[in-house]
Amino acid sequence: MSSRLKILAVPLIVVIVILMLVAPSVQPLVSLFLDPFNGVAGSGFAGLPSGAVRAPGVPGEAVIYWDSDGVPHIFASTDEAGVYALGYVMASTRLFQADLFRRIPQGRLSELVGGAGFESDRLMRTLNLDDAIAESWKLMVGSGDPELLRLSELVKYFVRGFNDYISGLKYRELPPEYRLLGLKPEPWKPEDVIAIQKLFTMMLAWDSDDLVLNELVRKWGPSILLDLDIVDRTLTTPQAYCAEAVKWGEVTGLTSSTQLLKPAITVGEATYGASSSKVLNFLWKAEEPLRLHSNLQGSNNWVVGGAYTVSGKPIVANDPHLALTAPSLWMLVHISTPSVKAAGVTVAGAPVVVIGRNERIAWGFTNVMGDFTDFYYYKWNGTMYYYKGQWLNAKVRVEVINVWNPQTRKMEARELRVLETVHGPVIEEGGERYAVAFTGAGPSLDLVFVWELNKASSAADALRAQKYFTAPIQNLVVADADGNIAYSPVGAYPLRVNTPTFNIEGFKVENRGFLPYNGSRGEGEWAGFIAYSDLPIAFNPPRPFIVTANSKPFDGECGKHIGWNWADRFRQDRILELLGGRLKAKGRLSIEDVMTVQTDTSKDLSLETYISMLLKLAKEAGGELGDIVRGLEDWISQGAPASPDRWEPSIALAWALNFHRSLWAKLYGSESRAGFFRLELAEKLLKEYLAGSVKAEKYIARGEAEPLAINSLKEALELLKQYYGTGDYKTWKYGKLHYYSPEHPILKTFNYEKKEAGGGPYSVNPASPATLDPKTGAPVKSGASIRLASDLSTKTIHAALPGGTHGNPHSPHYQNQYKQYWTTGQYKEINIGEKPGDTLNTLIIKGD
Repeated sequence: MSSRLKILAVPLIVVIVILMLVAPSVQPLVSLFLDPFNGVAGSGFAGLPSGAVRAPGVPGEAVIYWDSDGVPHIFASTDEAGVYALGYVMASTRLFQADLFRRIPQGRLSELVGGAGFESDRLMRTLNLDDAIAESWKLMVGSGDPELLRLSELVKYFVRGFNDYISGLKYRELPPEYRLLGLKPEPWKPEDVIAIQKLFTMMLAWDSDDLVLNELVRKWGPSILLDLDIVDRTLTTPQAYCAEAVKWGEVTGLTSSTQLLKPAITVGEATYGASSSKVLNFLWKAEEPLRLHSNLQGSNNWVVGGAYTVSGKPIVANDPHLALTAPSLWMLVHISTPSVKAAGVTVAGAPVVVIGRNERIAWGFTNVMGDFTDFYYYKWNGTMYYYKGQWLNAKVRVEVINVWNPQTRKMEARELRVLETVHGPVIEEGGERYAVAFTGAGPSLDLVFVWELNKASSAADALRAQKYFTAPIQNLVVADADGNIAYSPVGAYPLRVNTPTFNIEGFKVENRGFLPYNGSRGEGEWAGFIAYSDLPIAFNPPRPFIVTANSKPFDGECGKHIGWNWADRFRQDRILELLGGRLKAKGRLSIEDVMTVQTDTSKDLSLETYISMLLKLAKEAGGELGDIVRGLEDWISQGAPASPDRWEPSIALAWALNFHRSLWAKLYGSESRAGFFRLELAEKLLKEYLAGSVKAEKYIARGEAEPLAINSLKEALELLKQYYGTGDYKTWKYGKLHYYSPEHPILKTFNYEKKEAGGGPYSVNPASPATLDPKTGAPVKSGASIRLASDLSTKTIHAALPGGTHGNPHSPHYQNQYKQYWTTGQYKEINIGEKPGDTLNTLIIKGD
């Protein structure tokens, strides 16, 4: 039994964060673990509900068929019964995860995990997201729009499904996490469903990159913007082209206009803000629960036109790259009601298929990597701030945050006083103050957008659904059974006025939101949002496929409103290379071709590019170092294969990570916030250095990069010697260093099985380590959180989930899909509208 009760030592790097919680007192936890009836030693409910459940007041009936993989297939005679069943299913399999997800954006994490959640709650309450959640629900129920009213009613039935399951639970049947914390789940409310939507908005739209760049500019001056190609990103491969773009309004037939909320004024030449280092330190702690996605990663999706497929119909593929956790972030679901017949993945607490397909369309998302957060600094005098020639009193909002004390088993109230300016709430830390404007901080109807996708019958319908979408703006790819394909990064983009301009060595660079604005001068104010009808999209473009991998959305001026801090180009380039190569060799692409590309780990173009530059810097290395350098040169000449049985990628990965961190520390002053430092920025600097450019010598003195490269290689080799336990580097197999083992947030023995991983941070099938450690190696922390592929000639969706349906580690459906499909490169098939032929058991929901 002792191995089952082993507690992790508060790993703050774990993405789901509940563990930041536990260590206030050991003794209460010991008793909780050892209690044979109510403690964690009990398994809780680990099965799949079966039999019959009465649901008075719910119209119709639903039957849930659990297939042999534990995936629920819901067939309902009414929409109400269908969403009720979905809520019941989620509560029975992912109750604690759903609870965690709703609390993060509400600023109520401390009520669940104690003081470790306080900084997160402080950020969420500062942004006033709990009010935004409440206002979003009021907007749905009070709009008068029939679609919104209909969905709001269905949300109520979904919530009832959650609560009916919870009300029937005995304490010993609760998930282990509740018993560890000594808590019980609260009933769900419709606002909790909106909170799940806001969680994803915070995960994918919120960032503090402006403040990181502010610190760089403060240290080096604005010339670094051009020298490192930070905002233009000329090395990045665009996902679409302005010459082929059409306006969203032209395809959808919908029009909108922008109402200027603030007048434009002349503000003069740009400046940059005061220190933001203390605010950044606070935000790093506060953002911990949001790091369910990786700053260095992103996602892939693509759509292939029917003229280039074997079936003659489009193919859609999507694999969003988020944290690999136990349980998995997503769960597979198949639902059939009068309004919706769809399959794909949803998230605990959401009453819709988020990514997937129905009978007529298939869709996928990648994050657009846009700029939706702006920071403002002012002249302050106490709580008064200077704005456009006058002193104004900042508004004061008081928030009360309840913090659970696991020792006393009581809530402790902490008061938070938030200042608010004309631009937004103020984040305050150590004397530093920055007001923030964020698209996700207002009421929104993003849930309606996804519901409309579930029902859409054409690509144009899917595009029209975006009228309800605010944030987090996504690269939507969609195709329909008629052969139409589209790419649309549409949503709420701030219309900034009074944007100042830097004059840098004769070049004018407009601050489009990448640096904090001088709020006292009225810089960078939001005058509303750009009219959706004017936004560029691609609809049936003259090319075989559209690929998005978080790169620059468009190549020219038509996309400049979107942002600036794109992901590096390497996944984008590799997908284009593989799809193009197969199309050239075979003439047409099949669904099997698409899945083969989606699972490719044969090489990582980023490692190949980076190591090629480092080898030039280390060319004078002698002795064993020289042998290793020559071995890596030979590896590069072979195409830099990143298979688990090779030794070269072990050294390449460790060397690249070490050097990259060292170079960033030289530029930034420390290794913190290294996720900001895109590989292409380092590539730009190193290429300039290798070419003898004077520009590069502002940041790296001539003769400095070579020893930096050699020393980082020595450090990498020493770490690898410790990890492998031998100095024979040709025995350092990559798969031993670089492996999957998705982590449970509390108990190490509940991690998923350890599996070797090939590829690297930017292979098509990415495997991104968060750490490099002499004891644990380079465990992969983020990757494809789901793989989906659909050929519109069929009603089948192919799926590979890195987990299972159940969140209880004692369930046989906890990690079965991870082992059977995801780690083997295989896919599970679900046929829309068809009952599974391998049913394990059945649950019947009997309504009125």
